[in-house]
Order: sequence, then C-alpha cells, then structure tokens
Amino acid sequence: MSSKFEKGGKHMLFELKKHVKANSEVNILSCLTRLKEDTQCCKYLAKTRQLKLLVQLLHYRSNFKIINASLSILANLCINSDTRKQVRDTNIVTYTLWILQNIRIRDNLHCRVYRLIANLSECRWFAKAFCTAGVIQELHDILHLKTNPQTDMMAIRAVRNIWSMYDDSRSKILNSGIMRDITRIFIEAGKKSCELKYLDLAETCMKALNVFILGSNYECIKQMLDDKDKEGYRILVTFYEAQNKLAIKCLYNLAMIPECRLSLGDCNAVEVTVRLVETCSVYFREIVACLCLFCREAVNRIRIRYCSGLQVILDILKKKENEKHHPILLHGLTQFAYDDIGITIMLQNGLLDILTDKLKQMAIEVPSELDEKSTSVKCSEDQSPYRKIDVKYNRINFGRFSLDYKPEDWSPSSARSGSFTPPSTPPMKIFDDIDNSDENTEENYSPVYTDLDWIEDDPMEDIESLKSVYSSATIEREDVQFPKNEVNKHMNASTLALLRRLIFLNHIIEELADPAIIRSLCTYIRSTNNSTASLILGQIVGKQVYLVPLVKQGFVFEAHNLSGSKYIRQLCDCAVTGSAVGEFSSILLRGQEADRLITAVSIPFIIVSKETLRRLLKDHGGLDLIFDVLSDDKHSLHNKAIWSINMLANSLNMQPETPDKSQPTDSSLLFHDTTLGCAVDNHSKPSTITFELDDGTTVDACRRLLCQRSDVFSAMLEGNFSESGKRRVKLRNTSKEGLNTLLLAANGSDFDDRAIESLLDAVLLADRFLMSDISELLTESSISKLDHENFCRVWCWARDNECHELKLCSIKSFLTKKMSRAKRIKAFRDFFTNDNFKEFLGEVKELISDALTQR
Repeated sequence: MSSKFEKGGKHMLFELKKHVKANSEVNILSCLTRLKEDTQCCKYLAKTRQLKLLVQLLHYRSNFKIINASLSILANLCINSDTRKQVRDTNIVTYTLWILQNIRIRDNLHCRVYRLIANLSECRWFAKAFCTAGVIQELHDILHLKTNPQTDMMAIRAVRNIWSMYDDSRSKILNSGIMRDITRIFIEAGKKSCELKYLDLAETCMKALNVFILGSNYECIKQMLDDKDKEGYRILVTFYEAQNKLAIKCLYNLAMIPECRLSLGDCNAVEVTVRLVETCSVYFREIVACLCLFCREAVNRIRIRYCSGLQVILDILKKKENEKHHPILLHGLTQFAYDDIGITIMLQNGLLDILTDKLKQMAIEVPSELDEKSTSVKCSEDQSPYRKIDVKYNRINFGRFSLDYKPEDWSPSSARSGSFTPPSTPPMKIFDDIDNSDENTEENYSPVYTDLDWIEDDPMEDIESLKSVYSSATIEREDVQFPKNEVNKHMNASTLALLRRLIFLNHIIEELADPAIIRSLCTYIRSTNNSTASLILGQIVGKQVYLVPLVKQGFVFEAHNLSGSKYIRQLCDCAVTGSAVGEFSSILLRGQEADRLITAVSIPFIIVSKETLRRLLKDHGGLDLIFDVLSDDKHSLHNKAIWSINMLANSLNMQPETPDKSQPTDSSLLFHDTTLGCAVDNHSKPSTITFELDDGTTVDACRRLLCQRSDVFSAMLEGNFSESGKRRVKLRNTSKEGLNTLLLAANGSDFDDRAIESLLDAVLLADRFLMSDISELLTESSISKLDHENFCRVWCWARDNECHELKLCSIKSFLTKKMSRAKRIKAFRDFFTNDNFKEFLGEVKELISDALTQR
C-alpha cells in the first residue's frame, strides 16, 4: 500500500501535468505554490525523477511568475548531488541562460537564477557547461550593474563555484574583469557594513576572494584588491581588525604572497596584526602566522620593530602554553638576524633566555631522521560541496625584496642596516594546513526570498539561512599534525641561526658561556654532529673572554668527549695569549675553593709549557690542589684529577725507563761452601736435579741445561762444592713460581701466560745466577705486560723487593701509558684501596714535582 507521502506526491504530480497540458497558467502557479510549501512532495518529485517537468517550466515564456516559482523549487532541490545528476540530460543550462539573456532584470527572479547556477555549479559537469554556454559574461554584466545585495551575493557565489570546480574557467573569469567588480562591491559593502545585508555581502566577497587568491598568481590578484588607492586592502584590514574570521583567512592567504605583503603593510596590516596577537585568542594561530609572514620583508620588519612586535613575539615564546607556535615564531625572528637594532631589542627582552631553553630542549629531544610518505586524497566531484583548491600559485620575481625568493651569491653590504634583508634559509612551512575549505555549504540550503515572495513579485529578503552560515562558520581549528622530528628540525635550525648571529655581534655577550648553553650545545653536537652547532661552540671557545668561564664550568673535560680535538686546541691557544695565565694565577691564589680546584685540575689539559705549568702548579699551589682531590675519592673531580695527572705527565714527557736489573751476587746464598780442594766425584752424576725451596716445595730441573745456561749452576753442580753430584739441592730465598718461570725461559718454552709476579721473581733469579740473556728476555716481557690490571701489583712487588727503579717504572707507566679513562680509573682505584696508597701518592707527587722543577 502506498504511503500518504507517495499518494500526495502522485496527486500533485498528476495535477501539475494536467494543468501544464491544459496550459492553465493560474492552476500551474497554484500547483507550484502548494508544491513549494510541501517539501515532501518536492522530495517525491526528485525521488521519482520527474524534475524534467519543472525544467520545462523554465521556458514558460508567457508567465514570469511560473518561471520564478520553478527556479525557486529547482534551486532548493539542486543542493543535492543526486538531483543535479537527474537534470544533466535536460535543457536546464540553455533555459537558465535564456532567462538571463531575455527577461528584463528583476531582482528576485535573477537572484534565483544565479542561486540555481551556483548550486548546480557545485558539480564540475555543470560548471563546465555554464562556462561553455557563456554564463561568465552574464555574471560580469549583472555584477557590473548596481543591483540589490542579495542578487550580488548569489552571482558572486556562482562565480566562485565555477572557478573552484572548473579550472579552465579561470582565464575567462580573469579576462572578463569580474574580479574588479567583486572588489568594487566589496569596498562599497565594507563602507556600509553597519547594515546586516551589506555585512553579509562583504563576507560573501571575502569568501570568493579567498578562493581566487589560492588559484591565481600575483598578476591576477592585482585585479582583486590592488586598486589605485589600495582601498580594497584597507577595507580588508578593517574587517581583519574587527576579528572577522573570513578577513583573517583572506589576509593570511594574501600574506603568503610576497608582493601582497608590501601593500598590506602600507595599509596598516602589520600594526593591526601585532595588536591582534596580544588581544585575539579565537584566531590566535592564524594571526601569529600572518605576523611571521610579515617578518620576511625588510620594510615590514621595521614596522614590526616600531610597533613593539618583537616584544610581543618574545612574550609568546616565553609562555609554555604557546609552545606549538614557537617554531614559526623563532623562524620569524631569524629574519631580524642582520638588524642590529632588532637584535638589541630582542636581547633586552629575554632572547638569550629563550634560546637557552630551546637549546636545553634540543639536547633532550634530539631529532631523529624519519622517512614519511604523504599521500594525496582526490575527492570525487560530488563527495563534498566544494573542491580543494591547489594552494600553489605562480610567483613572478619582481626583485629580491622578500625572503620568499631564493638568493644567489650575494652578501649584505652592511650588517647594521635595519632594513637589510638577510640571506634566505628555506622558510618553514607555516600553517599551510589552515583550512582553506569553501564555507558555502549551508548557504546552499535556503532560498533567498520567503516562500511566497516570488508570487507577490516583491523583493523582500529572507536571508536568515545565510546569516546562520556567517555566524556559525569558523576557520577550522583542527591542526594537521606534522611529524615531530620535522617540527623540531625547523625550530632547532632557527634557534641555532639566532644563536650564531649573537656570537658575531660587535660586542661580547658574556651569557653565551653560560653552562646551560654550553652543555646543551655539547649534547646536541655529540648526538647530531650538527655543523652549525659546532661552529657556534667553536666561536665561543675561540674567544679569550670566555676562557675562564669555560674552565670554571669544567668545559675542558667535555671538550675531550667531542669528536676531534679542535676545541682543546682553541682552549690551548687562548690559554697562552692575553691575560689567561694571570687570571689562572689569581684564581689559584685567591679564588673560591670550588674555582681553585677545578682550575687546577683543568690546567694540565690546556697548558703544555713547562715554565707556565711550574708557575701555576708548583709556585701557586695548583699541584697540591690536584693531589688533595686525588686523596678524596668522594670528590666530584676525583676521576678528572686522575685524568689530569695523566695529561700532566705526558706534557712533562715522563716516559718510563727500563729498571736496572743488576744485583750483587753473593754465592754464599746459593750453596754451602765446603773445602775448595774437595776431590771431584768421578762417578757419573744424575741428569735431573731436584731443588728444595724454603717452604718445603721442590722443583725438578735438567742438570745439563742449567750448567749450560749459568756459570753459577755449572760451578755449583759440576764443581768442587758440596752440592756437586747430589740429586737434591736446597735453594734459599727462591719462590717456586719464579723458579719455574726461569726454567721455562731457560728451556726456550712459552711463559707468556705466567703471572707478572712470577716474571719479576724470575728476573731476580736470573740476575742471581748470572743468566744475563735470560734476565733481559724476562725483563722485557715483564715491562711489556704492565697494564691497568697489574700496575698496583708491580708497584707493591717492587716495594717489597726494594726495587726502586721498578717502582718508578710502574708509576710512570701508569701515568703515561695509553689506555681508556675507565681503565686508568680502575688502575688508580687499585692503588687507592691498597694499604700503602699514601706512599704511592707521595711518590707520584714527588715525580711530577721533580719534572716540573727540571729546567
């Protein structure tokens, strides 16, 4: 069973067809009036695809009221894409153009015609059809005349939709002069914007201008706003100052074009933008973007400077809640890099504190390299009521007055010029994601006039639906999220660019050596190997004035952690020039305790002259301070002091010498002397000799090998001594490990795996038994095995065995041998935990003192 809705629709359709067939104008008009009032019947017509009947009525030449009624119903229905598809195969385009060309201008009728054209042109097919049929000229003619605001609004909407949906229409629109007409209408409406209808008309013009701007080059834009007196720009700036959302969007789009920024600046847009940044919170993001764009021209930078814009930017940068705006604001400030007055203003208002905070953030959030692929989504013609416009426009290079133009090889003539434009770095993409969507969706819904005004032929307006559009529509606030590392990359580049400019100022900024800046730079350089950061740090380190502050904060040790040695070389160069030595002397003698200690520990890293080292360390007590730190393992500089004496020993060339091995030989210690004239035992002697040691252990050895290797053993075992011919002989003051090592060496066997103590014991035995070649071999092996694992053990062995030369050798080896800092600290810890640490530390200090004293 058919529903009530279908029954009513069928009846209305049947009645309308009957009256059309009978050519009853009164009944047709009555039927259209009821159809207009009954939206369900209108929907039924669209659903049953009976709209061709309404299209035919557009050609009902004998009665303009019927045409008007049909236009109203069709305009309402054609906001829907399905309805637009239904009427493609009709003569709606031809009939619509016929109405414009043949019917005397009637405000309400022509307003509905242009509304129908605008709604149909939401589809590319119709936009092309209307353009091809010559509607551009008709639109130009109506806009050139002074009609009522509602007709102008619909005609402007029609132009905008055709421009948006059909690219080939743009040249015709530009050549027709329509844009100049829209600008004239905009100016006139702007002057009367206190009236609601003119305010709505002005906003319709701004919507169209937004679309035109994004699809044009500068030559085309000159038709829109660039009249002789720049009146169009001035009206736009007036709306902009009133925080009109469309004006803000339009001004931002214009600010993206370098040539337009100059005209906007002449019309007070810069000063207004600075004020809005301080007061407007709703569209804060877009206004900040405009301010940053204005920073790109020298003349606008001067305006920003004069109206306290720099202070405003810095205030924003100081606020954590505005952090998402910081990257583009910093990029804007970089444009003032060669404006010395601007730099001075920024420094007075906390620029360095801001850069310091950004450096800290850079050190924490080191950007990582990410490859991101972006995909573009193409919408079909009827998926949305508008089509996205290509945001690119063609630029014409009228001269390099803007940072938007790529510079060639050129340099500033003066760094002091406040109007000089600095070399351009690739500008950061600022807010290209601000929504550029066409905001006309809702205005397609409702008729311009009341339901019955087309019958009365009375130009009463009903634009409540349009007012709702303007009052409710806002610039999209949803941010397109750029990859964080990409945002960081731009912000870091701007931070470094500003910091680099500060280090090249004619006057010195002492705060550049602040520990927070230096530490952050070092961390960033280690993580990224950034050349700009390295240059900045190098410039700071290379200046004499920063030497003492850098030393006091311990930068000397940090410099060694960075790749290369250029920073240390720079510090060394500064340390031997100017008054550096005098300043160090003053600190060591009269400075605060913390400064005295870190200066004393740092001096060996940056000074290599023995004379200067003696003056600072010996004469002024620096060496005592270093050893005070070395004796306290809880001190924060303890490990660095270990490193420091290593650097000092190398500067003083304290290379270890091979210890003197010669020991007086007392044969009475080797064996019992009996009667020298004792007869030699002629019977054959055993081939193996067993040595019995003091601890009762025994060691077997080859008698013949020992006699061949040592005259002492030959005399003892083959001569007239009591041990001669015995199988078992006692040896005093001999270790088993040492004797075994000696026997291995004498036999030519490998002894590399023997402990260093057994090697040293074997050296003593080789000297006692006059085995010089074996002694040299063992000594060389012992010295070569000195490392962080056994420095302390060798020193202790030498101390117990009263080998003074070996003690000195082990100390100097510890001080000068190449090894990692961790290994050196480990070796020192072995000494520190030894019961004789104070003796060791005293010997180290004595050696260094002697080396400092030597001429």
